[in-house]
This record gives sequence, C-alpha cells and structure tokens, in this order.
Amino acid sequence: MNISLLVTSGLEAIYDYVLAHTLFCLVPAFFIAGAMAALIPKDLLLPYLGKNSPKHVAYPISVVTGLLLAVCSCTVLPLFAGIRKGGAGIGPAIAFLYTAPATNIVAILYTGSLIGWDIAFARIFFSILFAVVIGIIINSLFHEDTGSNSADAFAKSDIEYDTRRLFYFFSALIGILLAGTRISDPTLKYSVVGALIVVTSVITKKFFTKDEVNSWMNESWGFAKTIAPLLLAGVFVSGIIKVLLPQEFVVKYVGSNSLSNMIIPVIFGVLVYFPTLVEVPMAKVFIDLGMAKGPLLAYLLADPVLSLPSILVVSRIMGAKRTAVYATLIMVLTVSGGYLFGLMQGK
Repeated sequence: MNISLLVTSGLEAIYDYVLAHTLFCLVPAFFIAGAMAALIPKDLLLPYLGKNSPKHVAYPISVVTGLLLAVCSCTVLPLFAGIRKGGAGIGPAIAFLYTAPATNIVAILYTGSLIGWDIAFARIFFSILFAVVIGIIINSLFHEDTGSNSADAFAKSDIEYDTRRLFYFFSALIGILLAGTRISDPTLKYSVVGALIVVTSVITKKFFTKDEVNSWMNESWGFAKTIAPLLLAGVFVSGIIKVLLPQEFVVKYVGSNSLSNMIIPVIFGVLVYFPTLVEVPMAKVFIDLGMAKGPLLAYLLADPVLSLPSILVVSRIMGAKRTAVYATLIMVLTVSGGYLFGLMQGK
C-alpha cells in the first residue's frame, strides 16, 4: 500500500473542496446557522411540543426546531432528552430527534452545493416526511398520559417578536448563498454578492442591537470551529477511500436503483458512524465511484440519524421497545425512500 499516494489523494480532496465550496457555500451557511441559533427564539417554540398539543402544531414546530440546529446524532441526544424531560410528547420529540441531524439547514445547503440540488430537495422532503410519520406511529403505539400544556400559558404572554426584521435579514443572507452558488459568471457573481453584503450590513445595523450581532458572530464562529475541522477530516478520509474502494465493487453492489441495492448503504450508515456533514463528502465519493442516486439518498437519509452509539443512548432515554421500533422504521423508510427516488430517476 502506497502511503504517500493515500495522503496525496486526501490532501487533493481537501484542496478541491476548499477551493470549490468554502467561500460561497460553507461560509454563508455558517452565518445563516449562527443567525438562526442566536436570533430566533427556539425556547419559545418548545412549549408547543407538549403531550396534549395539537398534532398540526406540535409536529411542524418540532421539524422547524430541528431545522434550525446543525447538530449530529450524538449532539442531538441530550437535546432530545431535555425536551422530553421538559414535557414534550414522544411523537414530536422523536420528530425533532430525526430532523435535527438529517434536515438541518447546513446539511441541506452543503448537500445541494456538493452533490446536487435534486438530492438535497429529496433529502429534505423525505426527512421531514419520515420524521413526522415515525413520530406519529410511535406515539400511536406507545400511549402517554397527557399532562398540563404550557402552550396556553405561553400564548397568553405579552412577548412580541418582530418577524419583519428577520424576514429582511434572512432574505439577504440566503440571497448571498444562492448568488454565490448559482451564478456562474464571476463578474456578476461578485457584484451581486457584494451588493447583498452591503444590504445585509444595513439591515443588521438598522434592526439589531450590538449584543444580538455579537451573539450572532459567536454562534457562527462556534459552528465553524466545531464543524469545519470535522469536515476537513472527513474530506481527507473520503479522498483516501476513493483510492482504496474499487469502482467495480461500488457499481456491482450499489450501481443501480434496485430495491436490494438500497439495503447495503443503509446498513453501512448504521455501522459506520460519521459526525454531521461528513456523510456528504463520503456520499460525493460514492456517487463519483458509480453509486446510483437511489442508494445514495438512502444512505444520506439513514447515516446522520441512526448509528450504533445513538441507538444505545436512545434506548436509555425512551426504552428498548420504542428504540427498536424507531430504528426499524428508519431502516424501512430510508430504503423505501431511496427506492422511490431511484424509480423517479428512470433507471
């Protein structure tokens, strides 16, 4: 085995990744995630996840709350335990548990930029669908006593939140991301991005306090310093795997959208744990080696949310029976989702 070749391949993967995806994709994504964490009052949403909250309220809020958090399956576990302890129903809590690592804003933006927006949109659609379905099924199978609902008390509070400034602010931030990743002409791209940065600065100065801006910067930096090293390590490993993994093996076992080919990447995702977002460069390697899009989506749907460490921890929080149903549903649904997406590809 040529160690020098492996190291070179890993470093080349990092170089290509940094050159192509850092400035206009990852940096705006970190700022968006940081703004969501710092400026949107997630704690005000949690009371609506109570055991007797209406399903049409609890499940959308659990999904939205998960969308705001760029966390992996290991990081989301204490948050899951916390909202359960705070009175959240088992169904909404499980929807949150699935959504946060699978559908968070950074993961979706990164998937779209690195692999393709068809995969990214399919990932977010199926992840949200599966989160709600799994939550409803487990809630139906394992009934809970309903207690007092803190949503009523919260609804009567006199807290007001200015959504208008958030709309302007996030529109400008998302505009920067879209312009940077979707406009191909360099002159037009830099002009539009530059103009949107100025607009964002004006909105920030007009609508947000210094403390809020500092909090936004701190959260963005926190995401960057936590996730970026893991990403670089994952990209490095993916570069090595691209050399070691025979292309004919990938084509043979996961190169088509047959139902049996969906099972292998799902089992791989369960057995081989990657921190959040690292599954994306791994998926890029697999598709470069010939993996079909159906198995690829099945892998992306399963890997972030289901691993052996997470299964062990979840079983301690909600019991072995619920965990067994939870894991089984994820495997069945992710295989089915990959297969359906593969059928849509027409090959």
